[in-house]
Amino acid sequence: MHDSHTHLSLSPIKENLKRIVNDFVEDNGKYILNMGTEPNDWFTVLETQNNVDLSQVIYSGLGIHPTIYAEKLTNLDPGLDIFKFSQKIIRTLEKIYEKNSSLLTAVGETGLDYYYLYKDIDIKTEVIKDIKEIQKNSFRTHCQLALKYNLPMSIHARELNGKNDCINDTLKILAEEGKGKIRGVFHSYTGSQEGLKKILGLGFFIGFNAIITYPNGENVRELLKNVPIDRILFETDGPFLPTQKTRKDRKSELPFGKPSDIREILETASEIKGISVQRLENETDKNFESIFDVSLH
Repeated sequence: MHDSHTHLSLSPIKENLKRIVNDFVEDNGKYILNMGTEPNDWFTVLETQNNVDLSQVIYSGLGIHPTIYAEKLTNLDPGLDIFKFSQKIIRTLEKIYEKNSSLLTAVGETGLDYYYLYKDIDIKTEVIKDIKEIQKNSFRTHCQLALKYNLPMSIHARELNGKNDCINDTLKILAEEGKGKIRGVFHSYTGSQEGLKKILGLGFFIGFNAIITYPNGENVRELLKNVPIDRILFETDGPFLPTQKTRKDRKSELPFGKPSDIREILETASEIKGISVQRLENETDKNFESIFDVSLH
């Protein structure tokens, strides 16, 4: 069993970290990929990686989440030079990779996110254009890091239903920067079947999480039906996206997404794919080992 995308450095997971990891391991959990998304949690991710008591199952990735730029530009001083801010944070990330690449298993979380740009009708057109350009530049740098350090990527590409420019821009950058040499996974993909075909065509994996357990997750269940077993990974995106069972349990001690939730996600996925839980677990664990080039410590 594996969790290919979670955030152990965020609350409330970090306050319950040992218990959460132990619960996962006791249920045949083998691999957890812990993702950093901004400077505030990069060093916490590295500290967790160096924790001997936990490192037997934890692997790490560092990146800049694309929504950071929108948050900074729309919530802070409107006089902020977002281009200088973006360059500063990118340079900081590059320096961290120079010093710590041997501790890292993936580049990410990174990618593009147009969801909030279109959803928030108060964002001006010129601001949307600037944020898109900054996200693209940042993503290109992550692609270059992946090639430089021979690491797979964990990619975020989110847009409003009915649109496809985010996934198209993401794939275009991967093709231009990677030229077929970049590998990785699109985490929590919720886009169109057309986009899915393009992602699979480039050789990438797809990460599925608790959305497949939600009553309104039919579109993602349909995506899962069309992904071959040898391209599937499972994730929680914890502490976000708790499973449906957790959402309904008002007495839950840990009412948030966490690696042990993979068991319920696996069980739901096995029903959707029409294969046994054990086979799906075994095959997708092999996928994790293959794409992230790891094996049990």
